Amino acid sequence: MLKQKTQYRAMLPIAFLLQFSILIQAQDPYFSQFFANRVYLNPAYAGFDPGTTLTLNYRDQWFGVPDGDASTFPDSYQTFNVTAGFQLPCLLSLEDINLGMAVSVFRDAAGGAPMRTLGAAFAVSHEQPLVRTGIKDKGKLKRLDLRVGAQFGFMQKQLRGDYFIYSDFLDPVGGLITAPARLNLSSGLYPSLNAGVMLRGRLSASKYKETLFTAGLSFSNVNQPVEELMDGAGGFRIPARMTFHAGTTHRISSFKGVQAPTYIAPQFRWDTQADFNLNLQTIGAYIFSKAYYTGLFVQVPFGSSEGDAATFSPVLNRNTATLILNAGIDMATVTDWSRPWRKRRSGVTLGFTYDINLTGLTSATTLGVIEVNLRANLNNERKRKPCAALGKFELYDGKCPVRF
Repeated sequence: MLKQKTQYRAMLPIAFLLQFSILIQAQDPYFSQFFANRVYLNPAYAGFDPGTTLTLNYRDQWFGVPDGDASTFPDSYQTFNVTAGFQLPCLLSLEDINLGMAVSVFRDAAGGAPMRTLGAAFAVSHEQPLVRTGIKDKGKLKRLDLRVGAQFGFMQKQLRGDYFIYSDFLDPVGGLITAPARLNLSSGLYPSLNAGVMLRGRLSASKYKETLFTAGLSFSNVNQPVEELMDGAGGFRIPARMTFHAGTTHRISSFKGVQAPTYIAPQFRWDTQADFNLNLQTIGAYIFSKAYYTGLFVQVPFGSSEGDAATFSPVLNRNTATLILNAGIDMATVTDWSRPWRKRRSGVTLGFTYDINLTGLTSATTLGVIEVNLRANLNNERKRKPCAALGKFELYDGKCPVRF
């Protein structure tokens, strides 16, 4: 009987830890440079760039959170994502078959080792031209494209470490009387299904007044997969997440002596999860030209403390509003000294983002969030077939380090 009670008390911390992990994983990882990790934003972006594109993203969140022991939880919340995208225009010489594909691998770690999420996914997209008019044709709408995409993958959750302390290990006088325990828990592979749709268009009032607009809607965890770290623990159904993103790109008229046009691109993103109880809004704008971009965004989460969301109330009552600063350069352009600026190569972009937490968990206690992005477009200068909508009808002809 005593042994059974001891085992029961030892299981309490595990149950609490698993319950805490359930609350945390209800919110999917978020990338501040969401347009630098577009397939994660919306599967309809698979194969968006001409040729083959390799994208690496790294996010280190709240790396300054203090820790009582440097040997325990030495790492922060770190997320890695690698995506290879392929554009397949005019498949089988059919003008209306413009396909894109993307393969992604994903790793998210909380505390370096204790809680990790691993995954791999495959995405496919199709672009359908809806409107195509010539420059001399009347009407402002010069192009309109519909893109649809789907992504299917497998994920796994792991909980591992050798520094877990249970109540039986503590003595009111002597403190820790037993060495910390080791846990090695792992869920089975569970499927994850994402889908997205997007409209892209170009308005042209004149040669110098043009606007590119984008509006998309994506759905993550459509199948609401169940992950279970312990047999018989009941598992947890991951709630679906919906993301709406929209933006416009405007060309700023160039002045004499300017090597390349400058563009401004206001953007908006809204994420919602857990039956609209967890919401995140991001709004801001990019300014960019050939070889560089910079941006300023504000991110504000909000939610309800009623119903199922009451579980999240300790977090929701202390929302962390964030100021996002980002910048990037096209290293291929900057280092191509042998050519004039207009004719320099492009396609290897390095981006950096720093999030300043203003309220809730402020940067004074967390040191904020950093993100690094590297994107290489391996063969974007190859001649494209006339039916390849991407590139031929682009406002900035694919020569800028960011595209929407």
